[in-house]
Amino acid sequence: MSINGAGAIVAGVIGTLVMSLALAGTPRMGMPEIDLVGLLGTLFDPRGNRGQGWMLHLLIGIVFAFIYAAVWSIGVGVPDVTVGLLFGIVHWLIAGFFLGLFAGIHAGIRAGTTKDPGRYLLKLDGNMGFFGGLMSHIIFGLTVALVYGFFTMAAR
Repeated sequence: MSINGAGAIVAGVIGTLVMSLALAGTPRMGMPEIDLVGLLGTLFDPRGNRGQGWMLHLLIGIVFAFIYAAVWSIGVGVPDVTVGLLFGIVHWLIAGFFLGLFAGIHAGIRAGTTKDPGRYLLKLDGNMGFFGGLMSHIIFGLTVALVYGFFTMAAR
């Protein structure tokens, strides 16, 4: 099975938007505010640029959707709810680890204008930060699997 490029792009964009909606609601669910767009918007400039943050967030979502699609194309699982859930968990375990490395290269964190979220968002209210990050990545994984699955079924 080959990668459906259009499907991966659309799945990545929709997955990122749905994930962002879920993140916007985290404070209403008793979790800390998790502003990945703001965090990415201060990556290169401590003053921040939300437009740049959105572009990076969407680009990262598309890249991960292509990674998911590549894994599916070599026969590891299929784009369904179960695999989407598992991919979202693995995605969080990888992404959350790398968040801990942000402090050394992040312009906003180094300048003190952006709070360091720490590895797995643990500096954002401990376990609740971790849980918010996990849930948002599960939502991303599920959405990408369902949207990409729709594209692959439509192509048959």
